[in-house]
Amino acid sequence: MLDLGRLRVLRELKRLGTVGAVADALGYSPSAVSQQLAQLQREVGVPLVERAGRRLRLTPAGEVLCEHAEALLARAKRAEEAALAASGRVAGVVRLVGFQTALLHVLAPALPRLAKAYPELTVDVLDEEFHRVLQALVLQEIDVVLTDEYSLLPRPRRPELTSEVLITEMMRVALPEDHPLARGGGPVKMADLAGCGWVTGHVGTNHADLLERTCVELGGFRPDVRHRSNDLLVILAMVARGGVACLVPDLALAEREDGIAVLDVAEGPVDRRMVLWTRVGADLRPSVMAVIDELRRSADDLVDRHPTCIRGAP
Repeated sequence: MLDLGRLRVLRELKRLGTVGAVADALGYSPSAVSQQLAQLQREVGVPLVERAGRRLRLTPAGEVLCEHAEALLARAKRAEEAALAASGRVAGVVRLVGFQTALLHVLAPALPRLAKAYPELTVDVLDEEFHRVLQALVLQEIDVVLTDEYSLLPRPRRPELTSEVLITEMMRVALPEDHPLARGGGPVKMADLAGCGWVTGHVGTNHADLLERTCVELGGFRPDVRHRSNDLLVILAMVARGGVACLVPDLALAEREDGIAVLDVAEGPVDRRMVLWTRVGADLRPSVMAVIDELRRSADDLVDRHPTCIRGAP
């Protein structure tokens, strides 16, 4: 009988192309990946991979098996979710990854309610932004993801996943309050900020990519990034004390910080969406459904407290 774990390795090799990339994606060592592929070839009895320069590629037999692997893995996943759903218990561990403001404003208020209602449920939380987070969701390494998505940088949808916009909020420009453009209090043109220094997220984060896209498309310049941090407190401190500009979402509450002025973007709205992702069928699990329901409840409460935010997509 074919081992589903080895089939997953074969599928990831087709997608990624190298043993090293598969090892990184699945959390294995490269030697373990090679051993899994070798064992799968012995079980099937025909070559499944071949060398193509420094990479491995699937043989015709490997391609055929990989097509069946997709269907088998999908059916196994649905069977697992259905078995968990049939149990009816809200118990076990739900693993959630999210970005800072989503965890602060939506997840954190939900945790006491979940703990009180479901004492057998544990929610493991990771505050992180990384590009492979949705792939980690597909691979069942995590169960729920909260990502940021910007109007200028939509994320591609995936057939294995479901997505739902919880909150939409505006992105605005934060400046030191003594900056000449801050004195009028009105909208600011991005082109007028071409001479500013900027603070943004680490390279590869959506925040950093958004700043680049907004400055280029709306202002006609590339930003002079002087500081990088994924910590909101550090970013706001750099604006207030370091004399730089930043794009901030409404939920950053930057206007409450001393020394900061927050202005609309004159060229038109740039918004950020808080998107909830799960695997297709995962919401059948009572534990995952309980977490999703509380996240939606938190989103409802958040919009009531912050009228500048919109519930759902714009």
